[in-house]
Amino acid sequence: MIVARKKQQGFSLLEVLVAFSIFAMSLGIIFQIYSTGARSTIMGDEYTRAVIIAQSKLASIGIEEIQSLGELSGTEAEKYYWTARITPIEDESIELESTFKVVMRHVEVEINWDSLGKSRSIKLNTIKLIPVS
Repeated sequence: MIVARKKQQGFSLLEVLVAFSIFAMSLGIIFQIYSTGARSTIMGDEYTRAVIIAQSKLASIGIEEIQSLGELSGTEAEKYYWTARITPIEDESIELESTFKVVMRHVEVEINWDSLGKSRSIKLNTIKLIPVS
């Protein structure tokens, strides 16, 4: 007895499983790349905002916020906590206060915030000439 075999059409179960496994792994890698890029974008935006806030605070000390020595602090955008420290710089070779009515101060601004489950911070420093009243 001769049995006629029909030609198979389509894919075998093993071929379908291998193709599905390759597709699932590729999709996982693509999602991981996307989430890493999105996380990097968020962190970059947060650091940029923190630097802008710190630069703004550095610029305003001595103009808007006149304080001789000490520490100032506050909150921006309900997320960024800033602290500014003003310390004296003693340089006896320059008579700024008596000649120009200004004093030299070291100003440090630190910005702290929480992002993606971690505490982050930046510091900016400068030396400013602050008017004496």
